[in-house]
Parts: sequence; structure tokens; C-alpha cells
Amino acid sequence: MRKPDPERIYQARRAATFRRLVDEQQLDELDAEHWMARWEREAVADGIDRRSEAFWEGGSRWISEQWRRK
Repeated sequence: MRKPDPERIYQARRAATFRRLVDEQQLDELDAEHWMARWEREAVADGIDRRSEAFWEGGSRWISEQWRRK
């Protein structure tokens, strides 16, 4: 069995979050990318490990909150 690749897992979760933002929350693709990049910077500043399962779960909530405040 192949050893899991943390970077590939991160990218797959990121892609799934992007699709959810575009398809379910109906953000424009550029807006979705913008908010995801902001979340990534915010999470790094807060010391959140991007390899954790909760990274994009928290990111989705954070983006939704920020988007509503906009």
C-alpha cells in the first residue's frame, strides 16, 4: 500500500472546498480563490497546520463568515 502524500491530500481538500464555495455558496471562481488564499494566510499566521483534517473545515466556516460580513 502506498504511503499517503500530505501535499496531495491538502490539494484534494483545497479543490473540494473550492468546488463547494462555487457550487453550493455560489461564489464567483475568482472570489472563491481570493477568499481561500486569505484563509491560507490567516491560518498560517494563527499557526494552524494545513495538513490537519480540520484546516479546510475551519477554512470553509471562516470564508462563509467573512463573505457574509462583506
